[in-house]
Amino acid sequence: MKRTFIKTASKKVLTAAVLTAAILFTTPNYGKATPRHIEILSSASTQAAVQFAGSADNALYFNVKVANTNGDKFTVTVSDNDGNVLFSQNFNDKSFDKKFKLLKSDDISRYNFKISSNNKDLEQSFSVNASTRVVDDVVVTKL
Repeated sequence: MKRTFIKTASKKVLTAAVLTAAILFTTPNYGKATPRHIEILSSASTQAAVQFAGSADNALYFNVKVANTNGDKFTVTVSDNDGNVLFSQNFNDKSFDKKFKLLKSDDISRYNFKISSNNKDLEQSFSVNASTRVVDDVVVTKL
């Protein structure tokens, strides 16, 4: 009885070990990427950035920064949600850092920033959703 149990148990363990080994060796390893499968197209640092800088009663402010180490000519274009161009100008600053003031409008809910160069070395787009909420602060005090 003991020999039969040991033979049966050892066959099951051996079969499970073989199946486990077969699965481990035939399944691709997704945790480790080889250089053949991944190509890095840009460095970790971004070339352009658009950040919200604040708002006033009738305007939104944005900081636009572009790292243009070669001093190539690039274009900054700001458009609304319908694609109407609100601003477009060429620059060639090596370290571009400007503040943009966009007037608020009830008709515009999204602003699109596009920064691009002619040689396609620099091409980034940013989309900004602008929504306004009115908050009434009410304080009740007991007299």
